[in-house]
Amino acid sequence: MTKNPGYNPTRRNRNIGTKHSGYSQDNKLVIPWAWADNRIFYERLVDPVVVEIQVGSISKHVIIEPTLKGFIHACTVDDIQRLLELIPAEHINDITAFVLRQPKRKEQILSSVWGRLIYSSDLCGFSGPTVYLEAQNFEQPLKWSKSLTPEGAKELERLREDGHVVVTDKRQHIINCTLDTIRNTQLYRTLPHEIGHYVDYLTKVEEPSKDNFDLWSVLNDKYHSRPSQERESFAHRYADEFRKQQIARGTIPFERMFDDAKMRAVGLDPGWFSRLG
Repeated sequence: MTKNPGYNPTRRNRNIGTKHSGYSQDNKLVIPWAWADNRIFYERLVDPVVVEIQVGSISKHVIIEPTLKGFIHACTVDDIQRLLELIPAEHINDITAFVLRQPKRKEQILSSVWGRLIYSSDLCGFSGPTVYLEAQNFEQPLKWSKSLTPEGAKELERLREDGHVVVTDKRQHIINCTLDTIRNTQLYRTLPHEIGHYVDYLTKVEEPSKDNFDLWSVLNDKYHSRPSQERESFAHRYADEFRKQQIARGTIPFERMFDDAKMRAVGLDPGWFSRLG
């Protein structure tokens, strides 16, 4: 007959050695915060180049960050200019800059995005609404869990429509990207999608409030308190309608605009936009 060893807290505490007891929490992978710099991580650009473009009768600026090895800016500055010319001028008049940004590798792991709209950004001397398109690592496929939300499943289908090859195994969806499919996603869908977010904000906050700061504050809070899914649905509709309209007109898709000499003339390295970069 064995004797009961009695209460042993070390044996009985199932949290020992797990994250619930704090184990390895100081090793957790997070996007670093620079205490000496109050800018958000996407505002801290490294050696950016600013290029002025003309969209109809208005001047716009594209801010380009050099890429890391394996990454590429799928959309060229000329691509962006041509696409913006198809957008109603009143929808982009107040957008201060368009940014081609190089994400840090840790950000690519933790918070990978095609692009984003920042309602108020401050970088390179420009303040105001800013649209970002992020460089992508074309050497590594995207891997998504098979447990997708309904919105995630819709997004996966959109990626298939953009030309990405999706392979599904027992555990995950593997999304194989090329320069052309990344460009399809970012130029024809992400860019108008982010502009759609601003159009939503413009019509619900900026235009109704005009110069009334108190009203703007109320409307701004109300806008950002809306469910994110509602805001995403508006942006998706805007981008989908834009795509359908422009495809019907034959204005998109168009060939990638890559002018080596023109890039060098404005201080850009063509390698940032090339597989060979």
